[in-house]
Amino acid sequence: MKTLRYVVIYDISDDNLRSLVSETLKDYGLQRIQYSGFMGDLRRDELNSLLVDLKNLIKDLVENVQLFPMCDSCLKGKKEVGKPRKYEFKEEKDKFAYF
Repeated sequence: MKTLRYVVIYDISDDNLRSLVSETLKDYGLQRIQYSGFMGDLRRDELNSLLVDLKNLIKDLVENVQLFPMCDSCLKGKKEVGKPRKYEFKEEKDKFAYF
């Protein structure tokens, strides 16, 4: 099945919702390229599923997520100024010990 690369950016003021959106994007295999930006390949069914998941998270709130398709020739024309930042976030997950 054919995939298409997408750049996803968001402007979300609520910390919890922003974390949920970020985790959702990572669950779909997208990689963080900026603090509020991700990029990755999605099949059409994955894109549709992601859109449903995002709509369920955002609901009627005044928050915004935008997805832009990015073809290979467009990506080859990418320009960058400065040094890219490494986005490593410590995920706070509950620690459990199972015996």
